[in-house]
Amino acid sequence: MQQVFQTVLVSRAEMMRYYDPERIESYCQACEKYGMFWSCPPFAEPPLAQLGEWSHAVLVTFKMPVDPGTTKGDLVELFLSGRQILCERLREKESGEAVALVAGHCDGCSACTRPRGIACCVPSRLRYSLEALGFDVTGLAEGLAGQRVPWPENGMPDHLLLVGALLCPSPEVAGRLVF
Repeated sequence: MQQVFQTVLVSRAEMMRYYDPERIESYCQACEKYGMFWSCPPFAEPPLAQLGEWSHAVLVTFKMPVDPGTTKGDLVELFLSGRQILCERLREKESGEAVALVAGHCDGCSACTRPRGIACCVPSRLRYSLEALGFDVTGLAEGLAGQRVPWPENGMPDHLLLVGALLCPSPEVAGRLVF
């Protein structure tokens, strides 16, 4: 298996079927980094409403093979390298009309100012993730992109699937961004 990007153009209505902020934030609360990044909950105001008008999205999946014998540490490193690749690709495609949603927490700065109680120092670089906004990423991947997200009960998965998106104001803009 090789690394594979897949893009799917979807409507806002299709995306919103997988929007469940209360349930998804409960998963975020279990994360050791909860409340440590401005791009992650808890939020004073729901950030989805602040991202501007969008009617369509380009849902992007990035599938990466996991080799047999991979350790947990190796898996974390693989996730982090894949996340960087996906985030760079999304930022390349982002335009004045489209907003990128990255995988995991924002990586716009070397160290987020939130733990120190200081406002985001570079809000133009802040990027939210689908899960931080309240989207069920597994549901989006499986229901809209037809991609299986592996959650093995034991051992390592056979692949990682990272998911991001580009929120777009029209189907025409979204169509230009599909890759």
